Amino acid sequence: MGSGPARTGELAILVPYRNRQAYLDIFLREVPKYLGANGISDYAIYVAEQQSHDLFNLALSRNVAARAALDDGASGYFVFHDVDVIPLCGVDYGPRSFNVTWFLSAGSCKVMVADFVRANGYNPNFVGWGDEDVEFYHRLEHVGCEVREWHRIPESGQAVIVNLEWPEISDDEALSWSRGYFGHEAPGPRFVPYRTSCRSFERYDKSKDFLGLGQQERNHTLWNRVRALPSNEKTSYIARNGLNRVRVDHLIRSTQDRIRWIKYQTRDVLDPMPLHGGVITENALS
Repeated sequence: MGSGPARTGELAILVPYRNRQAYLDIFLREVPKYLGANGISDYAIYVAEQQSHDLFNLALSRNVAARAALDDGASGYFVFHDVDVIPLCGVDYGPRSFNVTWFLSAGSCKVMVADFVRANGYNPNFVGWGDEDVEFYHRLEHVGCEVREWHRIPESGQAVIVNLEWPEISDDEALSWSRGYFGHEAPGPRFVPYRTSCRSFERYDKSKDFLGLGQQERNHTLWNRVRALPSNEKTSYIARNGLNRVRVDHLIRSTQDRIRWIKYQTRDVLDPMPLHGGVITENALS
């Protein structure tokens, strides 16, 4: 495994990750295969792995992956991709002239690099899982970027996605669940469960490191407070809390073909909350 930097192409797929090795193995086997079969060849996959044992910070992990890709010269577009969703058919990873939210799943998205930087990335004050994606989509709109929901545009209508989290249910049940998740009555997009005869495959329990006691409620409270800020205060808050708080000097990086690995400890990569006029004004928002 080499360690030298390589220039990133048009597409950078950014995967936040911790502790789900079985999922990652499937992802790194199937997603490149799918991309190649669908004419996507100019890409790199960044896997940002939080190695510290504090609660997994999904927003920070996405920012770390993005920072690494930007440092490698990324200038096209990002796909922020959850490790537990795998494209099966009907999913177009090509670029768009707008930003695409809900790409494959609610928390995944396809974002132009310039717009990601303009919105200052994800807010690392959201810890664990929940509302960090909604706040990021709101950021994009607040700074004037065009945003469309993938599951509401025609191109997603034939999409079928393997959801590694889902239990083995029937196709009819999967369609019903998908319609509830995406909020439509059409044939797609839809999830199907991962079916395997491998007895060693185990679905991951997110409560282990994604969902701390009361954390989703705290995240939801933070989102409501950010959303309610007056426009000028919101602009200032966004500028102080995002990609700008990522430090890169302690990242452990390596490269294997198209895969760029980034390993880190939270305390080494996250700057503390910045001062504003001598006072940490975000206390009211955390």
